[in-house]
Amino acid sequence: MIVQSIQLLAIGIPASLAVIAGVIKLRYRQEFASAVVSWGLVRGRGIGLLVNGIPACEVAVGLAALGLALVGRPIGAAVLLALLFLLLAAGQAVILRRSVNPSCGCFGKTSGPIGTRTIVRAAVLALLPLAAIIVA
Repeated sequence: MIVQSIQLLAIGIPASLAVIAGVIKLRYRQEFASAVVSWGLVRGRGIGLLVNGIPACEVAVGLAALGLALVGRPIGAAVLLALLFLLLAAGQAVILRRSVNPSCGCFGKTSGPIGTRTIVRAAVLALLPLAAIIVA
C-alpha cells in the first residue's frame, strides 16, 4: 500500500505540473508566443504550431498519465511522463544553446529565462516516476 502511494505521488506530481503548465500556457497564450519567438527556432506558422501544440501535449500527457496511474497502469504513466519531460529538457537545452537569455514560458508571466536549473528540473520530473516504478 505504501509503495502504491509513493508511485501515485511520483506520477501525480509531474503529471499535475504538466497539466498546470499547459493550461497556463493556453491561458497566457500571448506571453508564451513571445517566449517561442525569443527561442528563434521557428518562424511564421511554426510559431503557432508550437504555441498551441506544446501546451496541448502537456495537458494530454498529464491527464493520460493520471488516468493510467488511477487504473493501475503506473508503468505506462511513467513512460509517458518520462518521454514528455525528456523531450522538454532536450528542447530547452537546444534553445539555451541557440538563444541569448531565452524566456522559458513554462508558467506564463512568472517564468524566467531558460537556464541549467530549468533543464535539470525537467530531467528530474522525467526521472521521478521512473524511479518510483523501478524501486517498486
